Amino acid sequence: MLLRTTILALLALGLGGCSPSAPKPNVLIVLLDTTRADHLSCYGYAKPTTPTIDALAAEGTRFEDVRSQSSLTPVSASTLLSGALPFRHGVRSLFAVGGETLSKDVASLPELFVASGRRTAAFVSAKPMGAQYGLARGFESFHDDLSASFAKHGIERATDAPQRPADDTTDLVLGWLDQNGSQPFALLVHYFDAHDPSFVPPLDWLGKHVDFPLPPGTTRAGPERRIPALAKPENRVALYDAELTFMDEQLARVVAKLREQGTLDNTLVVILADHGEAFGEHDFWTHGILYEEQLRVPLVLRGPGVPKAKTVAQRARVVDVLPTLAELLDLPAPKAVLDGRSLAPFVTGTRASEEREVYAEVHHAAEDRLQRDPQMYTLRAGDWKYIHRPATGKHELYDLSKDPGELQNLYRADHPRALGLAHRLTQMGALGGAGVSLEGLSEAQLEELRKLGYL
Repeated sequence: MLLRTTILALLALGLGGCSPSAPKPNVLIVLLDTTRADHLSCYGYAKPTTPTIDALAAEGTRFEDVRSQSSLTPVSASTLLSGALPFRHGVRSLFAVGGETLSKDVASLPELFVASGRRTAAFVSAKPMGAQYGLARGFESFHDDLSASFAKHGIERATDAPQRPADDTTDLVLGWLDQNGSQPFALLVHYFDAHDPSFVPPLDWLGKHVDFPLPPGTTRAGPERRIPALAKPENRVALYDAELTFMDEQLARVVAKLREQGTLDNTLVVILADHGEAFGEHDFWTHGILYEEQLRVPLVLRGPGVPKAKTVAQRARVVDVLPTLAELLDLPAPKAVLDGRSLAPFVTGTRASEEREVYAEVHHAAEDRLQRDPQMYTLRAGDWKYIHRPATGKHELYDLSKDPGELQNLYRADHPRALGLAHRLTQMGALGGAGVSLEGLSEAQLEELRKLGYL
């Protein structure tokens, strides 16, 4: 009798026979559109814009130095979901330009989630991240139909406010979790509010978060035509900050639902952005070019296996997210080649640092209304950053260790750093027919490139 009791006790403790396996971690990826890292309070911003993300960062790991591979949403989103650089995954512009779709030859993060036995869904808040780019591949459900929100808010044309606000998107997410949250899942939530002033948070809420007046008759859709104060740059920035806070509050609702369901601590939460935004730097507003304010993005991880209150200084890239999640979650190995490299060793502390070059690109229509170059490419190695402009020849070179604001263009045709980085772009296959030739260089110039590691 004593032996039988002892065996039963051991089984109950998981010490005799096979213990039940731990629940498979869920995944929540939150993609914040047009969110520059330096406007999140956990990245040092003076305003308390993002208390929910701050709390997740305090309970997890925050990457300090992260760059996107494009300042255009569909290009960056494709990089996130494929672990491939734009010239390999095939989405290189907005849908108005070329109608590119995600290559079938690259990996798919949602397909890896499905293969691992997780339910998958994506809730997309604007057409620049819509299914027309092939981004629905691998998701069991992909919610990019904005018609219900258009009807709800009286939007007659998509061009008036081409988005679903974060509160509407969150309502859909919570409904999905009510139905599916008890099963292992991988969920992608895309919030678009900070992208532009064409749609704002509820007016009573907004009035408490900005100092400028909201005239009578202001509506959530199309406010830039009804709020004269937005003509002032400082008020546009104030609205941007308020929209970040609104997205953060909607994220708080999702986190609260996971906590209510008892799954938050078994959910790997990933917070990042597709790209940043320009607020007058380089005499430019919005995004679509390749300066640091448009490429630096946040990245926060919180959940199983992730250390708490950790900051990682290692330079990271959006292209690294897929291999990072694959390693942290032990996902099936993708069959396609990845351009990204896992950041998991820096999360777990098994590696301190390593050099990683940072590539990014944008393609625009020839008749671009903002007069951006048709193609721009950038490559950063160490603190040297080169911007290649094949259409105009107005290339740029910066030493970011001395000039983080990219104010002093050091480019000249024979500068060894410019030559080496341009040649590397050609080697990568990024430029296609616009490649850079080393013909005509002197032996001394070639030897300098060899010393710098480019040849």
